[in-house]
Amino acid sequence: MQLAAEPPECVDDVLLVVNELVSNAYRYTADPSRLRLASTRDGIRVEVVHDARTRQVARHSTASPRKGGGLMLVARLADRWGVDRRHGGTTVWADIPRAS
Repeated sequence: MQLAAEPPECVDDVLLVVNELVSNAYRYTADPSRLRLASTRDGIRVEVVHDARTRQVARHSTASPRKGGGLMLVARLADRWGVDRRHGGTTVWADIPRAS
């Protein structure tokens, strides 16, 4: 997929969402994660996928007054977002619209 062909506002939103979801995957899981981007009819789907071979663990201290703000940003930028736990893995996804 070519992000360069997307509207600049959409690319900015995708990059912010990717940053948040990948950061959370690194911070809270012990398993390797994969990033998938896909073009949809209305925008871009961002997915961060990891196998659930181990339970989620915090790699860094989560005691922070800012905790939780990133997912609020995802919720604001995405038309829809969620978590799917199937087939022994977890996918956190967000649908980012092309038009604001």
